[in-house]
Amino acid sequence: MPTNHKTPKLQLNSWLGTDKPMRSDFVEDNTLLDALLGGHLEDSQLHLSQQDRTALSSPFVVTLLGGTGDASRNHVLPFAPRLVLVYLRNAPFSRYDADRGCTVCNAAAAGSGSKSGGIALNGTTLTLTQSQSVPEDHIFYNLNANGGQYACVAFR
Repeated sequence: MPTNHKTPKLQLNSWLGTDKPMRSDFVEDNTLLDALLGGHLEDSQLHLSQQDRTALSSPFVVTLLGGTGDASRNHVLPFAPRLVLVYLRNAPFSRYDADRGCTVCNAAAAGSGSKSGGIALNGTTLTLTQSQSVPEDHIFYNLNANGGQYACVAFR
């Protein structure tokens, strides 16, 4: 027979040494556990944080930026992305400029807290670089050209 002693949260049988459990007691407890845990495990909304929901519903944001021609420019993003890709619209990601003897980089990517080839990402601040002359390494960063239109894809 079921006991009068129950567990505090799920009200499962908690027999005393003098109780005489029956098969029906175990079936009742297992049915209750299956219903509660099965429903819980199937509830995908319950297992996601608001941050997870935002990342899944909107995994990236595209922003268009206008170049100023300055050697560097900071742009504040609406959130701290894990990865950012910036590229000059309607241009190849890179090309060789025979007249200047250098590679012109029109695109770059950076992860959170890092910098690479012409851009840096620190929290919500994205820094874009525009080379002012051909550097010694012969890579001309073209990520803030005056009048240039850049797409910035920020991934959550």
